Amino acid sequence: MSDKKKYFAGIDIGGTNIKFGIFDEKGKILYREHKPTMSEKGPQALLHLIANIGERLLYHAAEEDFEIRYLGVGSPGAVNTKNGTVVGPCPNIEGWTGTEIGKALFERLNVPVFVDNDVNSMALAEYKFGAAQGKKNVVCLTVGTGIGGAFLYNGEIMHGSNYTGGELGHMTINFEGPLCACGNKGCLEAYCSSKHIIRRVKEKLKDKMTPVFKDVLKSNIDNLSIKKLFAALKRGDDVAIEVIAETASYLGIGLAGIVNLLNPEIVVIGGGITDGSLKFVEMVSDELNKHAFSSATEKLQVVKASLGNDAGFIGAGLLGEN
Repeated sequence: MSDKKKYFAGIDIGGTNIKFGIFDEKGKILYREHKPTMSEKGPQALLHLIANIGERLLYHAAEEDFEIRYLGVGSPGAVNTKNGTVVGPCPNIEGWTGTEIGKALFERLNVPVFVDNDVNSMALAEYKFGAAQGKKNVVCLTVGTGIGGAFLYNGEIMHGSNYTGGELGHMTINFEGPLCACGNKGCLEAYCSSKHIIRRVKEKLKDKMTPVFKDVLKSNIDNLSIKKLFAALKRGDDVAIEVIAETASYLGIGLAGIVNLLNPEIVVIGGGITDGSLKFVEMVSDELNKHAFSSATEKLQVVKASLGNDAGFIGAGLLGEN
């Protein structure tokens, strides 16, 4: 048996940024970088950018004498893992469904390419090196530009019969709720994604801006962003506190159904929203426990993802190991 050290390269395609890097078999990151996704330029331009990133990773690996056996890619949307094609809806990157990521990258880079859903990749990373180490049945979700989900059963990613397993973000929690980018109403994503959190803040501030938000936004509501919301939250603004609490409540209600259905050992929550509020995961856990069966939550852990923005590309880099 060879004791030669293994190195892995992964790319994580997010709605806002593409994160990519190289790491070793212990999860130690040796190189990382990110670039704007710029999805508004269209799927072909995005695919070209990803291929350029793949080339950069392989070039860097060659410079450092890291042997890369394959490239892993995590993408939004349901992905046919056999051929690396996006087969399911991808509301946050227009026109991405149908993109043959695996084929295009293999033709350009001439290395094996493994592709899976981005949150499946994140879940794999947290299972191998992060918050879910030692657990076999794991629910992971990310709260950010969109709401993504994944489930590991006995340590294996559950893809479902058509590769759409784990789409927690498009589970309806209120059929009369706000319109979601997927076309349905009242999806979890229509309440908890960044865009819809900002929408609710604007609704609450439309008649009168609070003193904190007036200062943070310089009296212009168009300046509102998630970053500005967190700035107001840190200063104890009542509207900011209320919206984050509402978001945690919606997420907890949605997760309660998932926990009843799947009975995981642990729920791992990642994404930008968890980084901005220290108590967010705790609030989600409290709400989940109110609504799920006590038998399903008896030993359940609800924790924050521990690998942060690196989880997506780390998990992508591990896709060829499964």
